[in-house]
Amino acid sequence: MSNRKGLLALSPLFVFVTIYLVASIIAQDFYKVPISVAFVIASIYAVAISYKNGLRQSVDIFSNGASKSNIMLMLWIFILAGAFAQSAKAMGSVDATVDLMLSLLPDNMLLPGLFLATCFISLSIGTSVGTIVALVPIAAGLAQSTGSPAALLTAVVVGGAFFGDNLSFISDTTIAATSSQGCSMSDKFKVNFFITTPAAIIILGVYTFMGMHMNTTSTPHPVDIMRVIPYISVLATAIAGLNVMLVLTIGILLTGIIGMLSGAMGVFDWFHAMGEGIMGMGELIIVTMLAGGMFELVRHNGGIDYIIA
Repeated sequence: MSNRKGLLALSPLFVFVTIYLVASIIAQDFYKVPISVAFVIASIYAVAISYKNGLRQSVDIFSNGASKSNIMLMLWIFILAGAFAQSAKAMGSVDATVDLMLSLLPDNMLLPGLFLATCFISLSIGTSVGTIVALVPIAAGLAQSTGSPAALLTAVVVGGAFFGDNLSFISDTTIAATSSQGCSMSDKFKVNFFITTPAAIIILGVYTFMGMHMNTTSTPHPVDIMRVIPYISVLATAIAGLNVMLVLTIGILLTGIIGMLSGAMGVFDWFHAMGEGIMGMGELIIVTMLAGGMFELVRHNGGIDYIIA
C-alpha cells in the first residue's frame, strides 16, 4: 500500500485528534468539545472518504464494526456497571464505606484513612470521576473540622480515585483494554497491581506522616457494615475469576436486597437508581459504538495494515 493511501485510511484518527485534542488545548478546556461530537464528525469523515465502496456499503461496514460481539459485550458490561454503581450509591454504600474506614482509624490517621477509603470505593465502582464527585464533599467537611487545607484533602481523594480506577474490574478502560486485546481481567489486575501498589504504599506513608498532628471535633457516624457488602462481594467474586457480567449482576441483586432490608430504599427506588445509572452510561455507550464503527472503516481501508507494515 502506498504512503498516500495508508495515510488517507488513517486520516479519520487525525481528524478525531485534531477536533478533540487540538481544539480543547486552544480552548484550554477539555470539556469544551464533547468527545461524542468529535467521534461523530470523524465517523462521518471516515464514511465520506470510503466513497469507492458506495455510501450504503460504507455505512454497512461502519455498522458492522459498531455491533461486533466484543463491542456489544462491552456495552452490556457498561450497562450493568452503571446500574450497580448508582444503586450502590443510592442505598448508602459509599457513605458506609467511608464511615467504616474512618472509624477504624484515629484522628491522626485521617489522611491515610481517607486515601484508603477512596482507593476502595474507586476500585469497587470503577470510576475515578464518580468517586471524586462522591467523596470531595466529605473531604471538604473533614477539612473544615480539622482546619486542614481543602486542597490537600481534595488531592488525597483524587489520588486514591485514580489508583482504584486503575485496578478496578469494572472500569470502562479496563473493560475496553481486556476485551480488545483478548486477555483476562485477572491478568490485567495482577500486572497493574505491581505497577500502582508501590506508589500507593509510598504516598500512604507520606500521608501518615503529614497527618500525625491532625485532630477533628466531628462526631463519628455509626457504621452499617451491611451496606459495604455489595462492594466486598464485587471485589471478591471478580478476583475469584467469575465472569464480570455475573459479578455485576450479583452486586446489583445485593444492593437491592440489602437496601430494602435495611430500609434505605424501596423496590421502585432501586429500579429508579438502576435506570439512572444505566442512563449515565449513555455517552460512553455511544462513543464506544462510534469508535468501533470508525476503526472498522480504518481497518477495511487498510489503515491497520499500513501501521503494521
